[in-house]
Amino acid sequence: MYLRDTHLIGHYANQHPTLMLHIQRIEWDEVGLPTPAVAEVLRGRAEFALKAAPEQVTWAHDQLWQTYVLIVRFKVLLLDEEAKKELKKLLRKFKSKKRYVDMMIAAMALAGDHVVVTRNTKHFADLLPPDQLANWIDDSPR
Repeated sequence: MYLRDTHLIGHYANQHPTLMLHIQRIEWDEVGLPTPAVAEVLRGRAEFALKAAPEQVTWAHDQLWQTYVLIVRFKVLLLDEEAKKELKKLLRKFKSKKRYVDMMIAAMALAGDHVVVTRNTKHFADLLPPDQLANWIDDSPR
């Protein structure tokens, strides 16, 4: 399975051409959104919707709704007990909570032998082996 990082949700919404070529090569049910990415995206949209100035409030709430509609199109993978074990290992190794969401996504990939699809490969390079990391924005399909 391919787990999308948070930033790829926006690239999908904008139909990024290279991303779409990659997606055409695989079955739809092979692509999933990890719950940490879902939480991160919805948190940002929700905070914006709740703090929007009157001039932006209808647009902000529309964006929140459109994000929700986009997310439910994907298979969402829950962080499970096996991923929790991997997360604990990563936290012992790296000690920083600054990258906690990236570590949660990496832990899910490690536990399920998934590939993390992200444009920010450097965020995951020390967390995952190279064969569990892919950039479907800058790297053309082979």
